[in-house]
Amino acid sequence: MRLALVPLRTHPRDLRTNAQNAFAVARRIHREHDALDLIVFPETTLTGYLYETKDLNRFAEPVPGRTTARFAGLARSLESHVLFGLIEATPEGRANTAVLLDRSGDLLLRQRKLSESSPYVRGSELVPANLEETRLAVLTCGDLFSERALSLLPEKLDLVLVPMARAFDGRSPDPERWLREERAAYLEAVRNVGVTTAIVNALEEPAASENEAPSFGGALVAGPGGELLAESPHGTDRPLVFDLEG
Repeated sequence: MRLALVPLRTHPRDLRTNAQNAFAVARRIHREHDALDLIVFPETTLTGYLYETKDLNRFAEPVPGRTTARFAGLARSLESHVLFGLIEATPEGRANTAVLLDRSGDLLLRQRKLSESSPYVRGSELVPANLEETRLAVLTCGDLFSERALSLLPEKLDLVLVPMARAFDGRSPDPERWLREERAAYLEAVRNVGVTTAIVNALEEPAASENEAPSFGGALVAGPGGELLAESPHGTDRPLVFDLEG
């Protein structure tokens, strides 16, 4: 399976710009490679990760809805599976949700973030999806480091996808910190998952909140023992294309 991870350059709250960028990057990768089986975008893809209730209420939408329809069109045009994130309007409140579409743009999986904080509502279960011959699950951002989320992982998975909009406290991006300590922490988290894992992070400019640092971009694929298989540079929006065995 050929996997494309897109560390999208994200402008918080600017859906138009982010959508144009996301679709242009996906189409460019598709042109440059023979085939893409799965394209993975970061957490809350078109809005950036937002913190305030007024923003959640402004951008929340149902699944399926307008954003799902836009990505469904992309999936159909590229004949690729697509994973993206959004702020979902649910009867319980606003959820941070990852959506997986098949090559025809049909809904395969809707996974709400399990380790989320207020004003978001948390997901309650972790459901696998069969992407043709690949059985996968989605952990959104902090779920990768959550004992509760890991305890809910289904058995016999081939792949775990981790869309993120994650920043360091203080300086972010910070390539020296990434190489010195943070990359090892992420690889250790994958070792705890015990499944081949693909991580992709948004590259924010600027941060969504003046009290927060911007997400630091980059992407990586790690094997079930936490071994690094491939990496897109920290602090960049360079896509990572990787062929998974099996």
